[in-house]
Amino acid sequence: MPTKFSDHAEFQLKKRRISLKLVLETVRNPQEIIPSFKNRRLRRKVSGGKILQVVTVTEGPRITIISGYYLRK
Repeated sequence: MPTKFSDHAEFQLKKRRISLKLVLETVRNPQEIIPSFKNRRLRRKVSGGKILQVVTVTEGPRITIISGYYLRK
């Protein structure tokens, strides 16, 4: 499935020093997917002992990445 980064996502991921490669890996192979509001999905994966959460929305055949961040324990 084609994947696109929103401008907001690119800015926030760079600011948070989260690699785009790791985000794409989380989107394509999440350990958990949680439904959210406005038809969004929260995709989670443990990486380096932390949980990375990526917010996505599916628009037709494309997944748009809205944001990404590590969850606090």
